[in-house]
Amino acid sequence: MQRRSAIDSSGLPAALLKDTPRHVKVTALGATLLLIAATLVGIGMWGGIELTRRAEAAGRHVALFESERILTGGDVIQLRKRGGGNNHRITAHYRYAAHGRELAGSTTLRREERERYQVGSPVAVWYLATEPEASWLDGYSPRPEASWPATVVPLGCGIGALALIASVRRQSKLLTYGRPAMATVTKVEKKKSEHGTHWRIHYEWTTMSGATREGKYNHSRKRLPAVGDLIPIVYDRDNAFRHSKYPMPFVRIADPP
Repeated sequence: MQRRSAIDSSGLPAALLKDTPRHVKVTALGATLLLIAATLVGIGMWGGIELTRRAEAAGRHVALFESERILTGGDVIQLRKRGGGNNHRITAHYRYAAHGRELAGSTTLRREERERYQVGSPVAVWYLATEPEASWLDGYSPRPEASWPATVVPLGCGIGALALIASVRRQSKLLTYGRPAMATVTKVEKKKSEHGTHWRIHYEWTTMSGATREGKYNHSRKRLPAVGDLIPIVYDRDNAFRHSKYPMPFVRIADPP
């Protein structure tokens, strides 16, 4: 099997032979990941605020329901079905009058009451005197909502965003300062998963210090390398265990200005 020395630059792409630090830009895929990260941050912030608001409103409604609920009449204007089979849920949308205004509300029906209402059926509605827009069908009442999702959702979105940003930053740093080398493909494995078939390519190379290092990456169907082929890689000068096949999916070497 053919191997190249760490100082042999033949076969390396010309872009990798540029002096470091190299000028690096994100690829379209890298920009997409950063956009997704920014979206996750936005979703996390909005979700935290909205879930906090809902939990506070639910707690307030529970407290007020016993002291200032008012009963009025209304009628069903829509029945919305969600899900299928015996596990489907029915939400009854209704209108009612409160303080001289016509308002609308909705209640998710219990399983045993899913067939009780029809569009146009008269219903009794409870609403709050100080918040007439808050209402429930007779037989239902407000329930408290847990406050922990307001913390978990932003935290989860934040962790996801940081992971995406870290992936792009890792490749950016590696390509900016990393040392190039030609690696030898040592094994080609076919892998199957729920997402389809891909190949795992194993390779090894020799560092400037003479140490042999190994790596691997996932490959698509196109231009599959064979055992013994040489591929360009970039590795960290201070920690050769940090490495990546070149070109990288998230960043590229930019043309000189």
